[in-house]
Amino acid sequence: MKKVFWIFLLVLLLVFTGFSKETVTVWFAGTTKGLIDVVENEMIPAFEKNNPGLNLQVEFIPWGELSTKLTTGLAGGIGPDIFMHGQAAIAGFVQNDLIMPLDSYISKLEEPDDFGGSMTSGLYKGQTYAVPVFGSGWLMAYRRDFFEEAGLDPDHAPDTWQELREHALATTKRAGKNFEVAGINLPVSGIDLQQVWASFLYENGGKLFDDDFNPVFDSEEGIEALQYYVDLIHTDKVSSEYGLNPVGNLLPIAAGRAAISFVNSENMAAIKKYSPKAYTEIELTIPPKKITRAGFYSFAGFMVSKKTKDLDSTLKALSFLTSKDSIIKINEALGSIPPRQSATDAEFVKSNPMLRKYIEGVEFAYSNPNIPFWVQARDILVKYLERAVRGVMDPEKALKQAASEINKLK
Repeated sequence: MKKVFWIFLLVLLLVFTGFSKETVTVWFAGTTKGLIDVVENEMIPAFEKNNPGLNLQVEFIPWGELSTKLTTGLAGGIGPDIFMHGQAAIAGFVQNDLIMPLDSYISKLEEPDDFGGSMTSGLYKGQTYAVPVFGSGWLMAYRRDFFEEAGLDPDHAPDTWQELREHALATTKRAGKNFEVAGINLPVSGIDLQQVWASFLYENGGKLFDDDFNPVFDSEEGIEALQYYVDLIHTDKVSSEYGLNPVGNLLPIAAGRAAISFVNSENMAAIKKYSPKAYTEIELTIPPKKITRAGFYSFAGFMVSKKTKDLDSTLKALSFLTSKDSIIKINEALGSIPPRQSATDAEFVKSNPMLRKYIEGVEFAYSNPNIPFWVQARDILVKYLERAVRGVMDPEKALKQAASEINKLK
């Protein structure tokens, strides 16, 4: 009887201990399978093993749904303790009093100095609100084999806007109205369109906003950049106005449907995995210049909700998620740019010349502006950029109307 009693008591103790564990909720941005696998199969078990009194509850939210779900969840007090987002979203979360400054806690992270300059990506008005997790950038890619077929030098990337147009014209192949090979595959909708067009804007000496948060993308430089973009589609007819769809897991440039494309580091990791033969034919290069060179880069980082219930537990999770080991695992899974200096010596970086090219491209990097209303402004800008590239609105009128609507957000 005593034996039964002690077994019963042990069971009660185990049950009580299980229910008494503190849970830290984390939202990751994106639903990449490689990231999900490494987080669920390696990182969560490792954290809970080293922190037996804590549970790490992780959700993966698609980027397109992230801002809306976070705004609703955090405002209602049911959001995550820690969440990932891009650096340009910081100002909006600060203005709405949803995230806390982390300066007092940076010292609790594993070797915080190892982040170097990437830690500045989390700054807003002199305070740190995010710890960088992974970086992403856009570079231009081209098919060496398609260049050779068109009589172009595969060792010479298009260096200027004029050369880009000429190379795209030379490599375009059509079957009637349809593309066999598009000379260049330009994004025609969504965030990709905004980011790639903004590269042309900065290459032309323009910018999105001034220091007082006023939109200035409707300048002569911005209009010229959008006109050039639209002309590639509608005048030169080297890119589809509807966009080229992936073929299974393959981007159009990997599937042989485009000679030139703008790709990020995650795209290149996917090409290497799903089309190793095409991967060997693809060359990465810094985007061409008009006045200067520019490529869109951004770091996503972890932010902490002001409504986290157990700050000590949350900080333990934050320290684990941004440790050297975690940063390497996350960036290796994504094929992205690691924000820790030590991680650039990781084997997945040293063995990947493409990824090293993205790291070199940081020299020409620009990021979206960190302004309180950026997400709303971006969505308005995307709406009018889409109208211009579809040919239903003049580029100048599209940008002027976008600026006018965005001014009402201030």
